[in-house]
Amino acid sequence: MKRRNFVLSGGALATISLTLTGTMAGFVDSVTANANFQIVPNAGDVETTLETIPTSANQPSTHTWEFTGLEIEADVDTITVVYPTGTSFDGLSNKEITVELDRSGDGSTKEVKVNKDTYGGRSATFDLAGNFNTNIMGTAVVTIEGIENPDGGIYEPELSFETATETFSFTAEMGITDDTAFYEPEIIDAPSVVTAGDSFTADYTVTNTGNGPGNQTITVSAGDSEESTTKALDSSDSYSDTFSYTTSEADSPAVDLVVATEDTTATQEITVAGAWSLDLNPAKQNSSSIHTWTTGFVDYQGEVDEIRVNYPGGKQGASLDGLTNEDVTVEITRDGENSPTDIRVNSDTYAGSTATFDLSGNFNTDIDGEVIVRIDGVENPKKGDYSADITLIGNDQTTTYTVSFTI
Repeated sequence: MKRRNFVLSGGALATISLTLTGTMAGFVDSVTANANFQIVPNAGDVETTLETIPTSANQPSTHTWEFTGLEIEADVDTITVVYPTGTSFDGLSNKEITVELDRSGDGSTKEVKVNKDTYGGRSATFDLAGNFNTNIMGTAVVTIEGIENPDGGIYEPELSFETATETFSFTAEMGITDDTAFYEPEIIDAPSVVTAGDSFTADYTVTNTGNGPGNQTITVSAGDSEESTTKALDSSDSYSDTFSYTTSEADSPAVDLVVATEDTTATQEITVAGAWSLDLNPAKQNSSSIHTWTTGFVDYQGEVDEIRVNYPGGKQGASLDGLTNEDVTVEITRDGENSPTDIRVNSDTYAGSTATFDLSGNFNTDIDGEVIVRIDGVENPKKGDYSADITLIGNDQTTTYTVSFTI
């Protein structure tokens, strides 16, 4: 005996049981000629399943819809699937769609061709070829290869079989797991201050903190140096390595150490100390020139009491003859400051190729950033390549730095 649901005019629903040899005459006689009715599958008789492989969020997947106990006597013309937002058919065509139908009721299915088409977005309609019988007498299987899963969550997408006059819609639960990889970098050990010209090493670790395996490129950089490697990591696995870099004066006042994955980055600023530069304006031989000494940062302990400059001397050397403290400007970025402060230089006169600038004791002169020493009126030496020294003098530390320049 078969059970059928009948939709009557006005939306009424009647259920009758028919023997295999019985006819519908008695039922038809019991309703008026104007009572429009249609046969629809009994929802309780149809088992609907949706298998997704893999179930990973935002990953290409194969979705297999399977229906058992489904009977649609008329030919199915189209099949429409509607998925939740985030699901994507983009790039798929009829070649990725397989439709198999049991048309005789013997439990075996045969593939039905899907007409040529392309799909996009979160829904698609598959047009079945008209040269096939497309009734369903038990089992239907619809396979979609390459559809992109939405974000993780529980969803109920819908699939509908459409004949010339009827639509039969079914939903199935779809569980999507957010098991994508996430590569989290961490700088384990790196110096905070490096003297310009020195090398440093940094230890770092990258951990896959996601719920699934990954394969990503890891890039480590500092200044003009960069290294990359690609690593496959299972969930919770880590990769560790050491990066080396040689600093230069060009890195002053600081260089950024960056460990980057395709997901995020870890950054540490490393101060490059002791890198002094000397700018001459003009840099012409035997000309009166403004000499500007600058450094982005000096790793200096305590306060600076005096600053001494020492140029190449001799008959054809540099000369500070006739200069006074009025020609000297000293600026120091101190602890807690973001820019240099003008520090007064005590009254004095200078001569020869060496001069010491005595800083006023009314100022704190600890260093925590850029330092600028500007001397207006130095007589340049003759044409050639030279080096000059600048020395920071204090009760706790005296340090000399050498800078090259060209006339």
